[in-house]
Amino acid sequence: MTSLAARAEVVKLARELQVDATELAFLLDSDPVAVRRVRQGMYRALDAPYRPMFERLAKVSALIPIGVSVAIATRFFGPMLCGMVASSLSPERAAAMIGHVPVPFLADVAPYVDPEAATPIVRQFGTDVLLPVLREMLRRKDYVTLSRFVVAASDAQLRAVLPAIESGEDMLMVAFGAELDAVADRFDLVLAELPDDRVREILAVAADQNLFTEALTFLSLLSERTLTRVAELAAGMDPIVLTNMVTAAQREDAWTELVAVAAAMSPESLQRLLDLEIWDTEDLRVLAETAERDGRFEELRRRIEAVSDQPG
Repeated sequence: MTSLAARAEVVKLARELQVDATELAFLLDSDPVAVRRVRQGMYRALDAPYRPMFERLAKVSALIPIGVSVAIATRFFGPMLCGMVASSLSPERAAAMIGHVPVPFLADVAPYVDPEAATPIVRQFGTDVLLPVLREMLRRKDYVTLSRFVVAASDAQLRAVLPAIESGEDMLMVAFGAELDAVADRFDLVLAELPDDRVREILAVAADQNLFTEALTFLSLLSERTLTRVAELAAGMDPIVLTNMVTAAQREDAWTELVAVAAAMSPESLQRLLDLEIWDTEDLRVLAETAERDGRFEELRRRIEAVSDQPG
């Protein structure tokens, strides 16, 4: 059984190996935590022999004027080496240098910065630095790097740059590219800041562009309050939205994720979900078994009965 979390981890591992994700399809049935450990372990193993050199370069850069250091780095080092060295700079030094670096080069460098070092560096930046780089990465559709930014940014930074992510597709793909257990609270914040119309837009894009695989990946990790809001908005839209959500669950065997969404719905919304023509007996059986396994069956049953008991 392929999990959506495993699919997301395989995409990120393929990026690190610079191969197409289809070449790693044999890992789709693996534990996503195990795939992530392989990716992180591989990164550390490849980085470790060269880290002392990166640290020496970082120390040398601190001895010369920032303008000279940036000129040397952009002309002779290239994005990969600059990203590796940036992880060894102090956040203050990195922030001071950023203002002298062209935006396209910053976007080139960002994928190579150690994610663990990114948080203190990113939080040094003002909106005047963040927004141009964010827009450039959106233009490139560099969603994995953008998702690292979402995790690293402060709440205030997220609120400041959120309007720049105008596309529902971009929002979904950034979420899909993130470390799911680390990003859930970040997207709670993001969705809380969005008006209902923007959330509906994201759901409509998921339905229209067959992106409910990506949507279900992170929806089930949201807080109960946020997930309830999203689930209720989805239930109030055209039935094609819920239909495509169920289709994605069928295709990806993502019943656990769908059960989490169903459990967040009001009795009336849950009934609308179950009344869709797309269901067959086998799907309903699997849904019920998944709900039982996940400890949600009685909760769902009570909600369905609440609708059935209403006068007609």
